[in-house]
Amino acid sequence: MLDIIKNSQISTPDSELREGVMPYAPTNSQISMAPTADEFYKKNIEKKGEGELLQFLSFIVDDEEYALELSETLEVIKLREITEVPHAPLFIAGIISLRGEIIPVISLQKRLGLNPPSIPPLEKGGQGGLAPENRIILASHTDIKIGLIVDRIMGVVRVNPNDIESTSTIQQEADGEFIRGVVHHKDRLIILLNLPMLLKMEEV
Repeated sequence: MLDIIKNSQISTPDSELREGVMPYAPTNSQISMAPTADEFYKKNIEKKGEGELLQFLSFIVDDEEYALELSETLEVIKLREITEVPHAPLFIAGIISLRGEIIPVISLQKRLGLNPPSIPPLEKGGQGGLAPENRIILASHTDIKIGLIVDRIMGVVRVNPNDIESTSTIQQEADGEFIRGVVHHKDRLIILLNLPMLLKMEEV
């Protein structure tokens, strides 16, 4: 069972998210230039209005909490068999087939330069050594879809754009180019990821 949760079904901060999909290895020419954190959230304030809140999907990777804008996410699916791809960058775990679509899958731990465990392909009927709460977030940017392996999903959080801080204080948590900002939410520090930069494939 895929246990799919749709983006449109998420309405509360503690709700679980939607599970689901992307093509293999987007090239840099397919990725638009990512704005800086200040530019990105300033645009959001102008578009949504000063008092409106931004929605993020938060999740755990290597005991740290990260988030993507909810609008960047498509679905969240349970782990399934991942097929390795020869000569792919180390952070590419492989590809999956979902509803007839082939989607590349990234290990966020490896992409962020953390200390990932090995990610063996899932055996039929088994979990391949991965925890039951592990999930694949299907994200999208400029019509490119990709899967992101995370340890577990925390839920949806709503954030005032004015509460988002610069990344200078968390440069050591992950490569700075992958981070748009940080926010304190209910005594939690959440790192906001820069999806376009995560999709860059200069290592290919």
